[in-house]
Amino acid sequence: MLTYWNIEGKIVNIEKYSNMLVHQYAADRNMLEKSRRIPIQRMVKYIDLSKFWTEESDLSIETAHEKTGLNRRTLSSAKKGLLDRCQIDTLFKLKDLASDLAGREVSFDEIFKDDQA
Repeated sequence: MLTYWNIEGKIVNIEKYSNMLVHQYAADRNMLEKSRRIPIQRMVKYIDLSKFWTEESDLSIETAHEKTGLNRRTLSSAKKGLLDRCQIDTLFKLKDLASDLAGREVSFDEIFKDDQA
């Protein structure tokens, strides 16, 4: 019976490890090698209502909370353009709020901004 394996240039005694661990080791090394070859680009989108929610709109966070039922922190982050994650239903509520503030239908593209912007 074979008791040693050559895994990526290393001799591994399979008596010390279960088959599952040896296979997991090889899979982890394979994934690590693949991730080194793939350039990872992090593109963050933010929800930004600042262009619609201006001082002239005279809408407080508390009033928006009562109107939409959304969390005050979520509303405050969206107002500042710093909201980077939320539930799908929250996204639609924020889009509706932006439409109310703008007085017209606002698209999702208009409330998103890139991290470079």
